[in-house]
Amino acid sequence: MSWDQRQRAMLAEMGFRLPEQAEAHEAPDVAGAVVVEAPALVAVERAPAAAPVPAPMAARPPTPTPRAAAVVPTALAGLDLAALREAVLDGRACGACEHRVHLFGRGAQPQATWLVVTDPPDEADEGAGELLGGDAGRLLDRMLAAVGQRVSGDGATAFVAPIVPGRAPRGRPPLPQELEAGEAQLARLVELLQPRLVLAMGLHAARRLSGSADPLGRLRGRVHLWRDLPVVVTYHPGYLLRNPADKAGAWDDLCLARKTFNT
Repeated sequence: MSWDQRQRAMLAEMGFRLPEQAEAHEAPDVAGAVVVEAPALVAVERAPAAAPVPAPMAARPPTPTPRAAAVVPTALAGLDLAALREAVLDGRACGACEHRVHLFGRGAQPQATWLVVTDPPDEADEGAGELLGGDAGRLLDRMLAAVGQRVSGDGATAFVAPIVPGRAPRGRPPLPQELEAGEAQLARLVELLQPRLVLAMGLHAARRLSGSADPLGRLRGRVHLWRDLPVVVTYHPGYLLRNPADKAGAWDDLCLARKTFNT
C-alpha cells in the first residue's frame, strides 16, 4: 500500500510515522503462497512519555439509596410473632380480600439476621400452602447456604416472607393498597425479628422496598435502605429456574449482600 503526503500528515498527527522508503514486499505465508505485506506503522519516537499511573484507590461499598420507613399500623403494633402470623393467615392484616389463600413465611425465630422478602406467592405456593416450596425452595436454600445463611433446621439464621401474603386472582400484579398492607406486616416482622439485612427477591419486592420503579436490572448491584436496613436486590428463585443463565448475576448479588452484612 502506498501513502500520499496527506495520509502521512494525518498519521503523524495520530502519533505514527512511516519509514521514508517504505515499500510493499512479498513474503511467503505458512502454506507457501506469496502474500503482500503492507508497511508497518512505526510509533513516533518524539511522543511524550506516559504519565505515571496513580495507585488504585481502595474499593468503597456502594452508597445506600435513602428509603422512607414504613409505618406499623396500630392494629399490628402490639402483636407478637404468633399473633401476627394468625392475623396474616386469616386475612385480617392483609387488606386484600380477593386473595383466597394467605401465606405468612418461615425461617429463623425468634430472631433472624437476614430477612428474605419475595414476590407474592404463585399458584404452586398457593396449592401447597407454603411459600417457595418444591424446586424454588430448594434453590433458595442452596443460594443462602452458599453465603452462610439458612432458613430451616438447627441454626437457622434467615426468615423468608412475601411482600404480599396472597396470590391475586388470575395472577394480576399486586395493587398499591395490597403492597402497602404487605409492607406494614413486614415492618412489624422487622421489629420482632430484628434482622440486619434484607434480601429482596423479585421485581415487586425490589420496587416496593427500594421505593423505585426502575427495572430489576437497574436496582441490582447497589445497596438500598428500608427502615434503616440495607436492602440488596436479586432475582426470584422461580425466575432463576426458568432462566438459569442469570444464576451468575444472582451469585454477584449474594456476594454483595454478604459483603454488606459483614461490613
